[in-house]
Amino acid sequence: MWGSTFPELKGRVAVVLGPSEGVAGAVCRMLANRGVRIAVIGEQPDELEDLVDELHWLGAEAVGIVAAPADGAAAMDAVRASVLTELGAPDLLFVLTCTNRAGAGWHDMVDSGLTTTLQALQAFVPAMVEARAGAVVTLAPAGPDPASTAVGGGVTALTQHFARQVAGSGVRANVVTWTPRSSIVDDVAFAALYLASDAAASMTATTLDVAGTSIRL
Repeated sequence: MWGSTFPELKGRVAVVLGPSEGVAGAVCRMLANRGVRIAVIGEQPDELEDLVDELHWLGAEAVGIVAAPADGAAAMDAVRASVLTELGAPDLLFVLTCTNRAGAGWHDMVDSGLTTTLQALQAFVPAMVEARAGAVVTLAPAGPDPASTAVGGGVTALTQHFARQVAGSGVRANVVTWTPRSSIVDDVAFAALYLASDAAASMTATTLDVAGTSIRL
């Protein structure tokens, strides 16, 4: 069923930021199956290369760009320039960087989740506003620890702030919240795809909760 949904995405350009083995990888595979051209941005060169090879095998046009939160805003601007050169102006932006690595602490969570989200929004949203079209989806964790709670709330507030700033420009920005569990990665990815699709054209500054109250508690 999922493979036949959102056919209107075919031919669009998507930027996907996040670890290849998590939600970002699942989103990339779903995009590839719909004919989307994909720029994947990740920290781990080997994992990134493997994912891009898989996307090519699925028939997608895809490029991988190595970048890390610690590289700073200037590096994100360089990523944007690379995307424009390789694929053209993006229509879709998925910021799915909130880490779920075992043992990740406060600084890792803030850097991977909140800081990278801000840098990506600052780098890519203005061009979408200028084109008067685009969809942004961010990922907010809903974990049991203080870092997940703080970063999840921050990513949600930040995304909603940008959504209000660009309201009326044709650009939408929404959030998916989740509790990191491998069993629901595809559910989270499909929710992100829905928010980026034309099926959610009337939705912005919205939070779609895939974590589920029962999982959180």
